[in-house]
Amino acid sequence: MQAVILGIVSSPCSRQCGLRAKIVSRQGGTMPSQPLPSFRRRWRNVLPAAAPGCSQGTPYSFWAKEGDPKKLAVIFAGGGACWTGENCALHCRPHYRAFAGLELDPTNLGGVFDTDNAENPLADYTLVYLPTANGDVFLGDATPVYDTPAMNGHLEGKITILHKGFDNAMLALDWMFKSYPQPDTVAVMGWSAGALASPLFTHIVAQHYPGARITHFADGGGAYHLSEKLAPLFKSWGTENVLKRVEGFKDVPIDGLTIEDLYIRAAELHPGIVFHQYNERHDAVQAMFMQLIGERKPDVPAKLDQAHAYIRAKVSNFRTYTSWGHDEGIIGGYYDAVLAKNALDNRGRPHALDRLYTRQTSGVRFLDWFAAVVIGKPVEDVACVDSESPEHHWTRPAFSQ
Repeated sequence: MQAVILGIVSSPCSRQCGLRAKIVSRQGGTMPSQPLPSFRRRWRNVLPAAAPGCSQGTPYSFWAKEGDPKKLAVIFAGGGACWTGENCALHCRPHYRAFAGLELDPTNLGGVFDTDNAENPLADYTLVYLPTANGDVFLGDATPVYDTPAMNGHLEGKITILHKGFDNAMLALDWMFKSYPQPDTVAVMGWSAGALASPLFTHIVAQHYPGARITHFADGGGAYHLSEKLAPLFKSWGTENVLKRVEGFKDVPIDGLTIEDLYIRAAELHPGIVFHQYNERHDAVQAMFMQLIGERKPDVPAKLDQAHAYIRAKVSNFRTYTSWGHDEGIIGGYYDAVLAKNALDNRGRPHALDRLYTRQTSGVRFLDWFAAVVIGKPVEDVACVDSESPEHHWTRPAFSQ
């Protein structure tokens, strides 16, 4: 990681959902306009000085890796969510990442972060990576005070949570807009919690870069077609405030709002952009959060089918890749373990495979599908036939004693 940490000094809002920013360096320099030589291509932590902060009030920061200034990828990270005192307070039962700091350095992550891999479609892109740290899936604009139960040696009490993920994200985007004013292509993507608001941010990016080719990809999060069960979450997060700040979404009703409604509105506003979604058919993470939200018997496959049908009934520029398995996440450095055939194969240990490069479904390699998505090339829907049997684009090394 480079030692230079950039800051942003804000001034009053100028765009419908942006915060004006002057980019300054703590060492007095500015962001270079040309890609750095490969030996200097390192992740830098960027501190937007006017950001509201993480859920507990600690500073929010994001990450950038210099590449081709004409090719950008903005990546929204996973990290869970919270909407009550019990699942927001760290001494209770938290189900989200509450901080964003130097410990989230993506240097050693796999997936799209492995820019040394020649097969990585983003290998030469400039990458902007936004951690999630507000418990609101980047759809928050509120500061609620929650009641917390007596738990783990703590008495009943109250806690203030900064559900300000939208403002943190907008400051990061504003930095990107000013640092890279004229890209040719921008890929907007996210996984898990970071996938949910990705259509909204794709719209915002497309508005700012009208001359660029904008592409979209969401990794996970496709099964939350829960209608009224989502209302308490949106109320806690202040999502209605977010929608009112984004031109084109101001009239989207908060009553009965679903994540799929964000896809539909974004797809309607941008018929030239195809919105893409990847899910594993039996995603256990989505099942867990569905249960926390109030779905007594989560049925991820059924909800995926309902959600996809709901979107397709309204718009045609939507494609999906539904794979086998029970896990979540494919682009952010996630791995499958393939058991050894015998005691001497890989010395009895499982082979660990980066899903981005080795996952295959119904004969279609995910990497090929994803690479086409990134550059805006048309793809067809892919769905697993047998949702339990693993399928990899990978062969075992030749066995030798």
